[in-house]
Amino acid sequence: MNKTLYIDNFAFWMENDMEKLPDVSFIPPMLRRRMSVLEKIAISLASKIAPNDTDYRTVFASRFGEWEQTIKLIRQFYNDKEMSPAGFSNSVHNAAMGHLSLLTHNKESYTSIAGGDKTIENSLLDAMLTDKPVLFIYAEEQNPEEYTNALNTPVLSHGCAILIKNTGENGYELTTNNENIPPLSFQALQESLETKTDIKTSSWILTKKQ
Repeated sequence: MNKTLYIDNFAFWMENDMEKLPDVSFIPPMLRRRMSVLEKIAISLASKIAPNDTDYRTVFASRFGEWEQTIKLIRQFYNDKEMSPAGFSNSVHNAAMGHLSLLTHNKESYTSIAGGDKTIENSLLDAMLTDKPVLFIYAEEQNPEEYTNALNTPVLSHGCAILIKNTGENGYELTTNNENIPPLSFQALQESLETKTDIKTSSWILTKKQ
C-alpha cells in the first residue's frame, strides 16, 4: 500500500462546560428537533469544512453509534409493546449520513463504520483509499448512564471531520505498517493533524510530505 493524498481541511470538537453541542442553528428547526445528539455533532462538523456545491463520498465512523436512541426504543417496547417508526429511523448507525445527504443534496455514496477500539483508524483508512474527494466524519455522543459501569473511561460527546483529496498542498504518504501499537485515539489524531506530524497505527502510517 503506497498512496499520496492531501488533507484539504479538518475540524475537531469536544463537549465542555461552556458548549454541550456544536452550532446547529443552520439546520431547519423541524429537522433539528428530530435529530439525535450524535447526528447534530456529525452534521455540524461536516458543515464547517465540506463544500456545498460538490458531490463527495462520505465515510462516517462511530464506535457506539446511536446508543441513546436505542435505549429509548428498548424502554418504549418494554413499556408499550411497540416502537416508534421515527425513533427507529434515528437509531440506525447511518442515520446521521441520511440526514446529511438530505441537507446537502449530495448524491454520492456514503459508508457507516463501527470497528470497536480501532474504529477511527479502520474507517479513516477506508476514506484514505478512496480515489475521489471524500469527507471523513467521526462522532460519539455522551454515554448513557446505563453504560457507566461497563466503560473503562466515560465517553463525552466529541467528533471530527476531515476532507481528503487527491490533489492539494497539505500532502501525505500512506504506507503499510505492521506494529503492535495501541489503537489510534481521537486526541492523537487531532494533535497530529494540528501539528502536521506523522500518524501511525498498527496497520498503516500517514507521513507528512516535506
